[in-house]
Amino acid sequence: MSPVEEVVRERLQARREYLADAVATRREDELVGLLRRVDDALAHIEIGDWGLCQACHEAMNPERLATDPLITVCFECLSEDERRSLERDLESAARVQRALLPPRQLAHDGWEVAWLWEPRGAVSGDHVDLLAPRSAGEPCHLVLGDVVGKGVAASFLQSHLHALFRALITPELPLGELLLRANRLFAEATAGASYATLIAARLRPDGIVELANAGHPRPLLADRRGVRPVEGSGLPLGLFADSAYGSHEIELAPGNVLLLYTDGWTEAAQGEEEFGIGRAAATLRQAANLPLPELLAACRQEVDRFLDGTRRGDDLTLLAVRRTA
Repeated sequence: MSPVEEVVRERLQARREYLADAVATRREDELVGLLRRVDDALAHIEIGDWGLCQACHEAMNPERLATDPLITVCFECLSEDERRSLERDLESAARVQRALLPPRQLAHDGWEVAWLWEPRGAVSGDHVDLLAPRSAGEPCHLVLGDVVGKGVAASFLQSHLHALFRALITPELPLGELLLRANRLFAEATAGASYATLIAARLRPDGIVELANAGHPRPLLADRRGVRPVEGSGLPLGLFADSAYGSHEIELAPGNVLLLYTDGWTEAAQGEEEFGIGRAAATLRQAANLPLPELLAACRQEVDRFLDGTRRGDDLTLLAVRRTA
């Protein structure tokens, strides 16, 4: 059994336990059917022919398998009607996901925020959200995350995270407690079969940024001392329901920039070489004084220059924050 099959088997077994409990209490046809598909996939992993198309018996696309380990037929063997149906579903999922995105720029209480979000395919597992204050004097909240995997399955979980944080965030709730509650709900919803890295930030009117990190790449801070990573991290959301999280604060002076990003930026690879946090920091150092949309464009252009025509292997999301007053 390959390492990939081992990981898939563990996730499917966790999903099976969750479904079996659900079927025991609610014997719905859809749940029973899904449980049978999970059992079938586990059986094929044990036999050794999981990942082979049941029509042409060739290996299926690894990205499709990563998105849905229950598929049994490769794209080429689908009928025309099935292909068109799949394309329509993808287009609908992409429209829904884009409709959930926040405004691209926000200015409030001495803060300026802008973001760039580029899925690798039709939909994305990256999550970005800006929550403007409901009344004067309240802080602004930012959330940036990355669900493990790609495609439709990751995009569904990304939408779930969007709803979770929109429901949970309040000005009074410490960000560590926010991540704790979100983690518990996310772990229950995925039954341990998936996880997400995520960073939440609270921008206060006095220039203080509160940060809570759940296994996400370290943000970069550009100030008068140069560019450096902001330390502090907990476990990704969804790994363990009882994980604990903390938060810490940093102060930004006027002109300072805080850059959040997903690993689609720093882990973009040309052969065996990654773009890396060193190139990321150098890019931010050169672009730190640009207007935020231009700063984000410079970050994207630099990684494209590094890739030199190689297609990115992951979604890319960047979010920049500048203290303006």
